[in-house]
Amino acid sequence: MSTSTAPTASLQLPERSVLLHIGLMKTGTTSLQNAAAALRPQLLAQGVRYPGTQVNHRSAVNDFMGHSWGWDTTPVEGAWRRLRAEIDLDTEHRIWIGHEFGANADDATAARWRTELGERAHVVVTLRNYGSILPSLWQQMTKEGERTEFEPWLRGVLSDDPDHELRSFRDRIDQGRVVTRWAEAFGPENVTVVVVDKSTPELLFDAFESMLALEPGLLRTAKLDGKASNRGMSLEEAELLRRLNLKLRTQLTWLEYCKWLRDAASTAVLRWRRTGEHDTKLVLPTWAAQVAEARAAEHVEQIAASGVRVVGDLGLLRAEVRSAENPALHSEVVPMDAAVEAILGVIRQGRREEDRLATARDEIAELEEAARARRKAGPALSEASGRELVRALGSRVKRRLRRG
Repeated sequence: MSTSTAPTASLQLPERSVLLHIGLMKTGTTSLQNAAAALRPQLLAQGVRYPGTQVNHRSAVNDFMGHSWGWDTTPVEGAWRRLRAEIDLDTEHRIWIGHEFGANADDATAARWRTELGERAHVVVTLRNYGSILPSLWQQMTKEGERTEFEPWLRGVLSDDPDHELRSFRDRIDQGRVVTRWAEAFGPENVTVVVVDKSTPELLFDAFESMLALEPGLLRTAKLDGKASNRGMSLEEAELLRRLNLKLRTQLTWLEYCKWLRDAASTAVLRWRRTGEHDTKLVLPTWAAQVAEARAAEHVEQIAASGVRVVGDLGLLRAEVRSAENPALHSEVVPMDAAVEAILGVIRQGRREEDRLATARDEIAELEEAARARRKAGPALSEASGRELVRALGSRVKRRLRRG
């Protein structure tokens, strides 16, 4: 039987455990990942390795599952192999890995994760009230190119028979099925559910610190801005991005979209702007809240019957959420300061690109000079060495520009 508990030393995982956090989306995952990345040295000093050099392990998780992120893209080949190699080299510490895209796994992929990670692995699933999470999820998808307005998106996700694209999205937020799938793959004794709620804001960090035997309060020492904490957007902010998506989605590759919209315009709005009196908070229509509550009740029953360990109050997952008969669901007006911050974000990104291009030009000039020096050193070294040097280091410069 599942238990409901507060974070304590009893949650502590065995030494050398591998904690695999699979999300779900919009349950504080971004805050956790940014805190872990910012505190890598401190974590290691307290016996926990957060492997890699990036904020999260999205590329590695997607590579293992054979999934891509964004339109017309492919998984980052070798990302999981490199992360796995770092994990295997560490024979002393607990390991903390994961990304919310892990929740996209089907039954067979969850079983493959179990085979891959072995007996050291413990899966953590973070959950939020199903009704309250829906507006947040639409906002998140809008930041990643979604073009559908909120209400039709809601009707699709809450439908018993959504179209193909929304069916896969609905399945990845099916809290009951996600938990039972991983409990079946890893055994319920190796799965922990953490219930995230505004009424218990410290529980998320406390739970991870307890499981990983970290000093209480450590994760809260990381400084997180609006982007790092992935704050929610107002209806007007989300509509600004959605309108841009309608114009730009077909004109940009995914990498271009990430560079100029996701990581420039929307990042600037989240990082530098604070919502005010001209912003509208997204609220579910009454019909949607009723469907969500009924679905959440089913999820709670499944989770309670799964036998997994529960930190927090499962009842919060199905609690009544704020709704209205006819709430504002679209906007024709964007606050001036939101538009200004978005434009400034793109300008800053353009300046960063200019700086990277100037650095690349300097490096190319240095490579050309080195190649000329090698040619002067003698014919034996000249052509082969010069060509190889320019080719190898030139490729490095190109990769840097692409990453930028």
